[in-house]
Amino acid sequence: MSIKLCSFAVMLYLILSACCSLLLVVVFKLFGKYQIESFQAIVANYVVCVITGCLVSSSFPFEVSVLSQPWFPLIAFLGLLFIGGFYIASMTVQHFGVAIASVAQRMAWIISVSFAILFHGEPYTWIKITGILIAIFAVIIINIPPKNNKTLNPLEVVEDNPQKPTSLLLYPLAIFIISGLIEIILQYLNKVHGLDPTVQCLILFGAAGTLGIIALTFAVVTKRIKLAWKNLVGGIFLGIPNYFSIYFLLLALDTGLDGSVAYPISNILIVGSSALVGYFVFKERLSVLNALGVFLAMSSIYLIAFFA
Repeated sequence: MSIKLCSFAVMLYLILSACCSLLLVVVFKLFGKYQIESFQAIVANYVVCVITGCLVSSSFPFEVSVLSQPWFPLIAFLGLLFIGGFYIASMTVQHFGVAIASVAQRMAWIISVSFAILFHGEPYTWIKITGILIAIFAVIIINIPPKNNKTLNPLEVVEDNPQKPTSLLLYPLAIFIISGLIEIILQYLNKVHGLDPTVQCLILFGAAGTLGIIALTFAVVTKRIKLAWKNLVGGIFLGIPNYFSIYFLLLALDTGLDGSVAYPISNILIVGSSALVGYFVFKERLSVLNALGVFLAMSSIYLIAFFA
């Protein structure tokens, strides 16, 4: 489905989803400043997601019959990917910086777009392909640090720090694959099972929260982690935008929008707006190359959304 068939509603959903994802970036950036322990906050975040969804929808779809639904194993697996992906993303930021984590996560739509075209038979045109190629280039150059900033090349990080094992390079690779799988499964559940976005969100976050609570309880009992209230507060600030970032994306897909259109636009909006927020809010430097990347990102959205 082309965006121009329902331009206002679809673009509104994608923009709202991107804005919420942008808030996640800001919250994660503040975690370091306030020394929030990521794993505790991530687990709390999923509990907050469920509470938020129940309050917004005035529903509680957690019934025993859900366990026998054909889509439940996929939802449970998706919940595992969510909580694992969040944690790996935080580790990638810790070892390699925000830029590498952002590129690895946001470039994952290459996987989901390829899947949408090959598996779901979504249409593709030279204009769409051109827009996607421009988007790939835009994501890369937006995240190239200015010359006076320290390089964040993963290979250099490991080579310059002998105490860091080469296996750390698996973090960016893992977040790339996990992010791609998440988008593939979300689209599959929408196209094949036609799940209601609210139900899908609640059960998804419920599964992630359950797995997280089990893991956190084990860590507390074995005294590997000590609980702190500030981490719960961090989870609250993380959970509300996290819920709506997925909810609005699912609403966009629920209109019939092709995943090969939705995912590039959503991720490019996030990357481009993150760069601008970093510049205007956090006073991060934005080189001429970065600015060109933002311009190309917006251009690719125009091509993919209105001409593909």
